[in-house]
Amino acid sequence: MSPAERDQTIDRLVEAQRERLRREWPTGTADVTEIEERIARIQRESGREMSEAMIQEQTGKREGNRTACPCGRGEATYRRQASIDLVTAAGRVRTERAYFYCDACRDGHCPQDLAWGIGPGNTTPTVQSMVGYLASQAAYTQVPATLKRLQPQIHLGTKTIELIAQALGKAVQQDPPQIFLPAERPLVAAVDGTILLTRGEGKEVRCGVVYEPDWEAGRKPEEVRGLRKEFVATVTSSREELIGEVCRRVERRRPSSETRVAALGDGAPWIWRGYARHLPNRVEVLDYYHACEHLKVVAAAWYGGESAAGRLWIARMKGDLQGGGPDGLLRSMRAWRPTTTAARRVKARELAYFGKNRQRMKYHVYLRDGLPIGSGSVEGACKHIVGDRFKLTGMRWNPATAEPLLHLRAALLTDPDLDLRRYAARHMLA
Repeated sequence: MSPAERDQTIDRLVEAQRERLRREWPTGTADVTEIEERIARIQRESGREMSEAMIQEQTGKREGNRTACPCGRGEATYRRQASIDLVTAAGRVRTERAYFYCDACRDGHCPQDLAWGIGPGNTTPTVQSMVGYLASQAAYTQVPATLKRLQPQIHLGTKTIELIAQALGKAVQQDPPQIFLPAERPLVAAVDGTILLTRGEGKEVRCGVVYEPDWEAGRKPEEVRGLRKEFVATVTSSREELIGEVCRRVERRRPSSETRVAALGDGAPWIWRGYARHLPNRVEVLDYYHACEHLKVVAAAWYGGESAAGRLWIARMKGDLQGGGPDGLLRSMRAWRPTTTAARRVKARELAYFGKNRQRMKYHVYLRDGLPIGSGSVEGACKHIVGDRFKLTGMRWNPATAEPLLHLRAALLTDPDLDLRRYAARHMLA
């Protein structure tokens, strides 16, 4: 398009806008709702016209009659201009772009689609970003209704919405966002699991979180961000792979190899084994609240049910744990003389549990050093990543299609401002 042709196009768009304003401008009394409806119509119509003009100008360009084919086995030759209905943020725009055919792979492609990151349903990166975010927050079937309210010019089916979310999730999985600089406070790693409902047996989703505790932080979103939480989740990778990834993220943020890291767990052996393999110079911490649940089991077997004596013993043991570590608890349990077989089994099992985790229960030291003693952060991660999206009414998942969405959701929880548009072009080249 020459400068003169561009000026003619601009003049045409400006005149169309004038006519639109004349048509929509209230001639009598109008309330604010009517005014907003008129403005919305003007924005939709003018946005689509301007998008159409600019897109058609750009897609009409072509450099040469040959181009490298994405298959990597040869060159593709120009054949024709192929039409496409792009789904843009301003609505559907029909345009034409160059189509090339490769004799080596016997397939054709449009380089413009690859360059622009056009995705499922002929959507632009901006639309993919919008849809990907909505799909990470609510059921796929709810997204069309949300779009209708917020962006009525965008019409997409549920399957297209799912394909967009899956594609973006796979791209995020390959290159998770790295937004945090070296830690400014002590680092904490925590891992846990929760069950994903499938069409067969449930599958464990492994979740992890890396963060920097701040005892002064409030509960408002902007204050919680100061904890610099980084989330990880997977249903298809092993527990070992999950812990490995969490520990790699810790190492990226560890200011030096001498910086100690709090490694929290609920007592499951696989967690401690994973930390031992992947996280040197760590401080292993048994989740205090899980330890307290075991205290309740002991008290019930020792004193019976919800007895006052049992509650008193639990309170005393909690004080000992926070004030001086596990030694007082272990002495008390060794002094217990159970009179029934069931109680003897409880004593043996729980004494073994506390004995194995003795070095991980120095809660007075952890608190003194500013380290957390509870794994609520990762339990919250399980709820926020999995529970709030994957456990809605009637949902059953295929692990293969849940995996990309887990990565997408974890990335958006890590960085709520993450620009998903940069991932659109990547999934086209994957």
